[in-house]
Amino acid sequence: MDFKVEYFDKFSDERGDLIVFLKASNLDKKFKHFGQIYFVTFKKKGVVRANHYHKRIREWFGVVHGKVSVVLQDLETGKKKKLVLDAKDSKYIRLEIGPNVAHAFKSITAKASVVNYTDQEWSQDDVFPHILMK
Repeated sequence: MDFKVEYFDKFSDERGDLIVFLKASNLDKKFKHFGQIYFVTFKKKGVVRANHYHKRIREWFGVVHGKVSVVLQDLETGKKKKLVLDAKDSKYIRLEIGPNVAHAFKSITAKASVVNYTDQEWSQDDVFPHILMK
């Protein structure tokens, strides 16, 4: 399955946390062109987002606030992986998801926010529904 979870440091003091989410040196050469950055919010506990896959887009996700459960499924093998991303973990977690890996996110806190970077601009013609969570 084409995904990777990376843990890295937060820089914390009395003002809050500073997190370097993604930098050029984290990316393979083929992903070093700018795509798109966006934020996804969950307004209440139990909200599900995504439930789809892409054939071209590679994505990197990180939780900015709250906690979300994630389900991934490799479309070729059918293999599934479940994760929890929590903004309060002592290490920051970045989740990289490649093409043809279905993904769904569910808020398990009252509110949550996720930052997302894609290696190319989002396009409706590269979004294919695939229900993993309800």
